[in-house]
Amino acid sequence: MKTKYLSTFIGCGLVMLAAVACAQQAPPPKADDEVVARIGDEVITAAEVEAMVGPSLLKLRQEIYNTTVGELNAQIFERLVTEKATAEGITREEFLAKNVDAKMTEPEEDEIVKVMTTYRARLAQDDAQAREQVVQALRQQQQAKVIEALRDELFAEAGVVILLQPPRATVAITDGTPSRGPVSAPIVLVEYTDYQCPYCSRAQPTIAAVMERYDGQIRHVFKNLPLPMHQQAQLAGEAALCAQDQGKFWDFHDWLFENQRTMNRESMITEAGELGMNTELFAACISDGTYQERVDADMKEARGFGITGTPGFMINGRVLTGAQPLEAFEAVIDEELTLKGIAIPPKKQPEATEAAATSKATEETATE
Repeated sequence: MKTKYLSTFIGCGLVMLAAVACAQQAPPPKADDEVVARIGDEVITAAEVEAMVGPSLLKLRQEIYNTTVGELNAQIFERLVTEKATAEGITREEFLAKNVDAKMTEPEEDEIVKVMTTYRARLAQDDAQAREQVVQALRQQQQAKVIEALRDELFAEAGVVILLQPPRATVAITDGTPSRGPVSAPIVLVEYTDYQCPYCSRAQPTIAAVMERYDGQIRHVFKNLPLPMHQQAQLAGEAALCAQDQGKFWDFHDWLFENQRTMNRESMITEAGELGMNTELFAACISDGTYQERVDADMKEARGFGITGTPGFMINGRVLTGAQPLEAFEAVIDEELTLKGIAIPPKKQPEATEAAATSKATEETATE
């Protein structure tokens, strides 16, 4: 089977295996006390400008970091493949055929059927075309895993170390902010979400899988980002915090996502009773707008980090946006654990994947 491998890094030529790519092309960082503007006798320093605009640039800086590291990894991979092929006296293409193509297998019939059944509505109407979509997606997924395993093997053998540091921001976690997991966990996952956003609902099983795999190593912090087009989202965010007052935040949180198309004030109060809450206290809490300012503060904070659509996440201060697949969370979390010298827990064997249904799911983020 012919395969198309990782792209060649094209901006900066060859790089040292443990070096920072393109450093010579980037402007040198400014010292915090460097003057960047004058107003008469007054000055504005680089540190002051960073304090003003830094958080809002976080998402952009994260995208630049992701692109740079991705291309750096691709270049190093290509270089190591070429070196290995030369050492074995074969061409690059022959090396990849032996170490990638030869390890590929055809998707199992039951896996094809399972994916087609699960995601039939998102596939082509014609059964034959739908089947080909699924088979092609499963092949691509398998190929990506084989290439990833080869890359990890070559990187470990060569002792590759990437020295680039990801951009980060400090996320305030005040008393009363809903969270689960150890307060001292090495990984802090902050979620900014909208209870009526379909992509936020889609992300919940992924978050559950993350919490299961990294149990004891991760703290999940919940914050609100209701979008204007969702009429009940603001109220839902406030109501969930009212539920927290009675120890029922996560139960109510789950119910809101399960009923995001039909929920309203009356159904929220009814559910509060079903969950064993004092409905009079609950109703008064939402009627009085007890947590309106808290929700508004979450919204302001998210926008300050450049997160304007939902769902949005901060992992140890690093931005991740959209209904991302489990692998996207794992990549950042595993990197963070490695940086802290903490062992990475093993992955669970994945079941039929959504990759066969659509490649756009991770990009479809509800925006204002």
